[in-house]
Amino acid sequence: MHGHPATHSAHRRTLTGLILAGGRGSRLGGIDKGLLDVRGTPLVQQVAARLAGQVDALLLSANRSLDRYRALGFDPLTDGPYVDAGPLAGIRAGLAACATDWLLAVPCDMPFVPLDLRARLLGAAPQDDCRARVPFDGEHHHYACVLLPGTALGAVTAALDAGRRSLRGLLDDIGWLGVDFAADRHAFTNLNTPADVAGALSAESS
Repeated sequence: MHGHPATHSAHRRTLTGLILAGGRGSRLGGIDKGLLDVRGTPLVQQVAARLAGQVDALLLSANRSLDRYRALGFDPLTDGPYVDAGPLAGIRAGLAACATDWLLAVPCDMPFVPLDLRARLLGAAPQDDCRARVPFDGEHHHYACVLLPGTALGAVTAALDAGRRSLRGLLDDIGWLGVDFAADRHAFTNLNTPADVAGALSAESS
């Protein structure tokens, strides 16, 4: 694959992946979305497969069904004291467990994320630029699919301790940039039901 020099250097930077599966699944009547079986495979495993070749380590944030996630090979991280604090709490847990320079968080219901997500996010700015990176699909920024520097842990913890839960607000605090993925307009589709998956696959093939 051809790319700019920054993209090639990005491959040498260490990165941990984090699948965010700690949500309540309220739009599904409380179903644990990461375990939703879609065409024979739980969504969390589909996301893990997309990230497998892109990350140097893979973590999972979850607050229930922990034994079921362990049976799938994960060692789930919980939100600890930050109960019901949303994805920011899961990201804090990931940053706390992260031993690499960067953390790439991806929601568990986003099984079409690009296979070059790591390279394009890291390659979007010079190597010494520590701003967070957020995909932009041509219409929306996907803030929960975010590349964060490991140094963001302090800012995330401080925000949660202050009762702040906004991921966008945290990104504004630490600095971030949008990265153009407009050519991959279906890649960041959030799937809530098998019907959503069928619709997304149909759109991709059209």
